[in-house]
Amino acid sequence: MAEILGATFLFKEVPTEEILEIIREFSCEEKSYLKGEVIFSPEKFQRVLGVVLSGRIAVTKGRLSVSELSTGSLFGAAALFNNEPEYASTLTAKTSATVIYFSQEAILTLINRDERIRMNYIRYLSARIRFLSEKVDTLGEISSEKRLARFLLKNADDKGQVLGCNFSEIAGRLGIGRASLYRELTKLEEAGVIRKDRNGVEILKPSELSRE
Repeated sequence: MAEILGATFLFKEVPTEEILEIIREFSCEEKSYLKGEVIFSPEKFQRVLGVVLSGRIAVTKGRLSVSELSTGSLFGAAALFNNEPEYASTLTAKTSATVIYFSQEAILTLINRDERIRMNYIRYLSARIRFLSEKVDTLGEISSEKRLARFLLKNADDKGQVLGCNFSEIAGRLGIGRASLYRELTKLEEAGVIRKDRNGVEILKPSELSRE
């Protein structure tokens, strides 16, 4: 557990023994979830900062798929220090998952007394702002072609493959219908730009996607 926490934004450069002492000091709660279980929703949430210890968690806003959390991901900052009555999104376990929670009091105490954690938290919030800004840019594109091209280029591995994400999930992330997504993928495949199968997409001509 301490190794996972030590690799997160929050505890970067904090020794393992100090992390374990923090967990004991604040009696941090560790909780397990079953696949399909709602962890946070707009109506039901806690003012805590969660760290995913295992499993995958889907983050959605209405029908839009925002992101996917995995081991080491943080969540909860959107509600930690404000009084809004609703949480910003819904978090659902895509697989069985385990999360450890740090209370509002714990985070406030840590950022006040430990400069490393204070700066780590600021950097984390800055990274979230950048992520959300890029998300808005993507959704603000006029055409679904541009959204899809940007997604494929950003998520491809060094072999040009986009794996581990089914087409329904891609449609959700891009905020377009599945029929529109299949239509755009088919156009790209017929043009020889990509090859798709049940496992995902392989980019054959990345330079063509860059023009989209």
